[in-house]
Amino acid sequence: MDHSKNFTQGSTRMLRSKLTTSIFLTCLFSVPTLAAANSTEKRGETFCFPTKKAVKIVEDLSEVKDKHRNIVDVDIDPRFLIKDGGVWPERFYLAKDGKSVKNLPFSREDGRVDNFMASARAYPETDICIDDPTRADRPADDEGLYFEMGLSPFFHNRSGTYEMEELKEGTKDGKNFYKKMIPGALTMFMPDTDYLAVKYEDRSAPLRAFAVLDGVETLMEGEKVKDFYVISFEDMEAWKAEGLVVKGGPYNLQPVPSPSIMRRFGWGQDSDS
Repeated sequence: MDHSKNFTQGSTRMLRSKLTTSIFLTCLFSVPTLAAANSTEKRGETFCFPTKKAVKIVEDLSEVKDKHRNIVDVDIDPRFLIKDGGVWPERFYLAKDGKSVKNLPFSREDGRVDNFMASARAYPETDICIDDPTRADRPADDEGLYFEMGLSPFFHNRSGTYEMEELKEGTKDGKNFYKKMIPGALTMFMPDTDYLAVKYEDRSAPLRAFAVLDGVETLMEGEKVKDFYVISFEDMEAWKAEGLVVKGGPYNLQPVPSPSIMRRFGWGQDSDS
């Protein structure tokens, strides 16, 4: 059995959203991942993936216990992200046997899809379809148009200041969310999420994350993975840091595995156009 393939498809590639994602983790679900796309195939003018996959992963995530949600949690917020500077898809809808069942309106300002999960739960045996002719000739795993479910476990705290105990609990709790995105038999292979991903709203922003050492803010070196920076919580513990300070504009902070593990299982591979 190709465990790496199953790990990738079952998670948001794994850890990516790729279902995206990612997934491992991203816990992003990109359109390509949900469809278990093959990079040698073309997207075509209409791209579809099974509705039940999206429904199941959200249901599985709801089983994470409250005690693991006080520091980090997912925020289910389905939306399209345009990452290639292109246009919105022409249409988003549920279909069965090639016939439209329900239209899924989305905002052409922020890409959000209101009532997506309610519709998906009501029609689980359908396919989720996107009419997107401008990207028809691209590889099936192209991420220029990205459908994000909102499956990443982010820290509630976005104040920019973190105590070490808060970070430690968050890195441990994050693993519980990712394990829900992996096929049951593979949960034992879920790596520790002892790294922290800083994802700025401004994707061009440089990393400004500081470990507090003896009361002094010391700039950390992060590793760029896709559109976020990864820093090591284990390094901070080894330095006996007192906390973390994140500057540089609005951001999300997410517990993740090491960059090498993410890349090994398909999360963070640069396939954007």
